Amino acid sequence: MSHRQIDRETRAERTIARGAMATIATLMVANYIVNSTSIQMEADRVGREIDALQPWFIEGTSMALILALMPALVFLERRYPLVTGSWKSALPYHAAGVMAFTLIHVGLMGVLRESLHPVLFDRPYVFFNNPLEVFLYELRKDALTYSVQILTLSGFRMVEWARMDAEAAREEARRTHRLTLKCGGRTVLVEAEAFQTAKAAGNYVELTLASGEQLARMTLAELERQLREAGIDAVRVHRSWLVNRSLITEITPTGEGDVTVTLSSGASIPGSRRYRDRLVA
Repeated sequence: MSHRQIDRETRAERTIARGAMATIATLMVANYIVNSTSIQMEADRVGREIDALQPWFIEGTSMALILALMPALVFLERRYPLVTGSWKSALPYHAAGVMAFTLIHVGLMGVLRESLHPVLFDRPYVFFNNPLEVFLYELRKDALTYSVQILTLSGFRMVEWARMDAEAAREEARRTHRLTLKCGGRTVLVEAEAFQTAKAAGNYVELTLASGEQLARMTLAELERQLREAGIDAVRVHRSWLVNRSLITEITPTGEGDVTVTLSSGASIPGSRRYRDRLVA
């Protein structure tokens, strides 16, 4: 692996970690505020007097430890990502991760509460009266917390990997004038100059090439960027159609601003008034 590739992957991992950790921290703080105020509101509702700072302390010990454990989860997700092709083998490690996360979180949370509560509120706080029951009770919540964090990291990873793949495809197009197409589990490289038309089909694009048709998992916008990098003058004539401008032989109005675009092959495709300015440029 080249130094450039190593640097790129390092930057990607930092981007994933920063984005996911910022998102998770925001969710944790929001949850902290909601839970703390809910405890106070419930106490007011039933007429039970509590110290105004106690809910913030109780919930704060939990949130602080969750945030402190976040780097460990970032490491685990990076080592065992829940992405296509590897998620099944990663599940046992994350199952063990949930147990370890809960043990550390609950253990330290109990120590903090029992040691600091008498100092702050002048009365004891009993947390470990029944350790097994406490652990099982907290395990339910910690499993959800762990899962949310791992899935958030996985989501950022898939987005970043998709961005890196698209960037690599544009570099390939610029350097070799070939298009990179994801077709099922395969990656197909085709000459950009063979491109004729492309039609959006859900999460896929149906390409017509000089050699035949190809179905690729990508968007028209991604394909358009690759073609531009490869030096092909591709024009969007409709939100669902992309055409090699050099193959257009006729543009026929159909009324209300729309057109029919005829190609040198004799094929006709619809053109939308929304894209007419691009078509006649």
